[in-house]
Amino acid sequence: MGDSPQPTEYTEQTCSRPPTQSVHQVCRHKKEENPPVRVLVVDDDEAVRDSMSCLLSSWGYDVVAARDGNEALPLLQAEDGPRLAVLDWMMPGIEGPEVCRRIRASQVSHYVYIILLTARGQRQDLIAGLDAGADAYLAKPADPAELRARLDAGCRIMVQRALRESEERFQSAFECAGVGMALVHLSGRWLQVNKILCDLLGYSREELQATSFQAITHPDDLPKALLSRENMIRGELKAYQTEKRYLHKDGHPVWVSLTASPVRDASGNITCMVSQIQDITQRRSAEEALRRSEALFRAIAENAGDVIVVMNPQTGVISYASPAAEEVFGYAPHELQEHEAFEYLHPDDRARAAESLACTAESGKSRVTEGRVRHKNGAWRTVESHTGAIRNDRGEVESIVVILRVIEDRIRTEQALRVAHAESELFINTVPSILIGTDASGGITRWNLTAATTFGLAEPLVRGKPLADCGIRWLDPGIKAASDGWLQGKGARKVDNIPFEKDGERHFLSVTVDRVKFPNEEHAGLLITGADTTERKQLEMQLRQAQKLEAIGQLAAGIAHEINTPTQYVSDNTRFLKESWTVINELLSLSRKIQDESARNAISEVTLAQLNQRTAEADLDYLLGEIPRAIDQSLEGLQRVAKIVRAMKEFSHPGSEEKRAIDINKAIETTITVARNEWKYVSEVETHFDENLPLVLCHAGEFNQVILNLIINSAHAIAQVVGDGSRGKGKITITTRHDESSVEIAVADNGAGIPEEIRGRIFEPFFTTKPVGKGTGQGLALAHAVVVRRHGGSIWFETEVGKGTTFFIRLPRVAATSG
Repeated sequence: MGDSPQPTEYTEQTCSRPPTQSVHQVCRHKKEENPPVRVLVVDDDEAVRDSMSCLLSSWGYDVVAARDGNEALPLLQAEDGPRLAVLDWMMPGIEGPEVCRRIRASQVSHYVYIILLTARGQRQDLIAGLDAGADAYLAKPADPAELRARLDAGCRIMVQRALRESEERFQSAFECAGVGMALVHLSGRWLQVNKILCDLLGYSREELQATSFQAITHPDDLPKALLSRENMIRGELKAYQTEKRYLHKDGHPVWVSLTASPVRDASGNITCMVSQIQDITQRRSAEEALRRSEALFRAIAENAGDVIVVMNPQTGVISYASPAAEEVFGYAPHELQEHEAFEYLHPDDRARAAESLACTAESGKSRVTEGRVRHKNGAWRTVESHTGAIRNDRGEVESIVVILRVIEDRIRTEQALRVAHAESELFINTVPSILIGTDASGGITRWNLTAATTFGLAEPLVRGKPLADCGIRWLDPGIKAASDGWLQGKGARKVDNIPFEKDGERHFLSVTVDRVKFPNEEHAGLLITGADTTERKQLEMQLRQAQKLEAIGQLAAGIAHEINTPTQYVSDNTRFLKESWTVINELLSLSRKIQDESARNAISEVTLAQLNQRTAEADLDYLLGEIPRAIDQSLEGLQRVAKIVRAMKEFSHPGSEEKRAIDINKAIETTITVARNEWKYVSEVETHFDENLPLVLCHAGEFNQVILNLIINSAHAIAQVVGDGSRGKGKITITTRHDESSVEIAVADNGAGIPEEIRGRIFEPFFTTKPVGKGTGQGLALAHAVVVRRHGGSIWFETEVGKGTTFFIRLPRVAATSG
């Protein structure tokens, strides 16, 4: 019969098929390189089984024998089982056709080529065997030549399947790779690209494959890329990896990490290149940001008025001192380097400084201390030191940074303030407002006469007791939690309508709470000022305009913050212009002096030298660029302030009892501006206004307050979901539309929604789910009264817990009679 090929699985090289040849030749080639193919012979006749095994072994196959289908099935289902099988039809237990059916129905990852042997020779037997899943059917006794031909056919099928599976695996890996993949012709033309690469560069597959890598490589990176490609083609590089820039379709550069490898044909010749391309733009941006950060630190350190010192956390030896050291302490920076910082500290302050240094070195936390540092002339200067830590990649503290600020002027000011405060204590009891002071733990330390009169408690009865348990009959059970929160907070806060009982009557207290440090006290306590606002509250409940002023008061801090930001940079730019004028004035004076000397034909070299020196020091290019920018920024800031003031003026206009036609869209825009500080940290506000909305007869001030209450409620509902907004914001959407009879306003949010159990109460007066100081329960009750009674309209809502709430207001285009 001649030599028979030993079939084996052929694995296609990446992107390159072998030269044209028959599958038989491929199998013969693989036979020389790989071990024999395993064939399973299954027959219950031992003589037939042994004879068949010997015959196949003589042809070079690795033969495995089994007596019946029960033994054959586990062998064929194993991952490393035989890929060829010769099965007898009739066997004890599981017969050959059943084995075929079970193999075809199983989940084995490889294909098994099955030949059925049987004495049955009828046509229906052939059909039954093939239906069961057999690939070939031979009648017993099998002709060796025909059997060998069938095995050769199985070899070819295995090779073809292997080629197809290899191609599918390559295509799947190519398309599903987590990075950009490309096949590139030796000329640089893109042969094949995956979707990730197309998305990275902004091209479609067709667009990218119509160009070359040279065309979209950044010009500065192209020479290096071409050289690396040529070195790889010449065999000097097996592969190469580099970082380079491609040009996105819209023109911006995209930094990538490129790994390129050659693809060879069966003869070993390079046919193309396969490239893995990973986007590293963010990493490069981070590296550039780090470089800029380092440059910024250097610029700050070199120009700061405070002295910046870097030292070893263990030894205290100074490794860096900023130039300000010479101006503040008389030492040039190099004079301080390699010296222990403690040499320059007052002996009485060294222990405290050492403790601060050790604490920072151990915990990495910043510390602030005061001490005295010796000037080069021997004098002692009092400083405030801020100690921080620099950590390495492992999180270990490797250096200590100390910022030293001379505070002698501040100390003198504080001493003067303490004297003034001591004198003011004489007048505290004459203050008509409540004045209460506490220590850091909340114990009452100050209690003026107005407080004693208001609460009916003398100062000795309350001293040292916490405010929540000092004898006042508070009607709010949350007062203890609120006062504890005041001790933990920062800055001043205003708290209104705190209920308490005196002489059997209900009273209300409004206070301003601030964290302050009293003289002779180490830690900050509370300073509480306020008044009994019972009478005022009774008047406010009767007057709608007073309710509006209260709402404006609640927004005052936010409006002040909104105005303060542009005001701050107007102030900073004005200060910069003032400082710049000094330099310009000096240059003008020197120029005028040179002009005078020129008129006398006697220009002094000293004058010229002074002009050159001052010109170099002035950095005119910087001033000429920054002064116009500072003016523009100041004008922009003033425009922002004017816009806020206009909005406040429009919102707070008292209006009149008479209705007037107003632009609903403009009124809503004004209210959004006024309430911006309430929503900007937690949400975005989106408006969809009906441009053809007609004017509507309204009480303008009352309508503004209704919209304000709804916006604030939406912001609070969103805050329950997003917190402070640092991890994402919600959205408030305000929509207006109209029909022939009415105008409709919808205020929607994607906040927490309204729980089902309280939906029936939200328009009730004084009903609120907010904590003390956060709400009075009047907002929606007021909105209902204004819309329904005062404007003859309707107000309702739709809500879903976890998804949000939409409030709808419908006003008649012909307003009803005022209520």
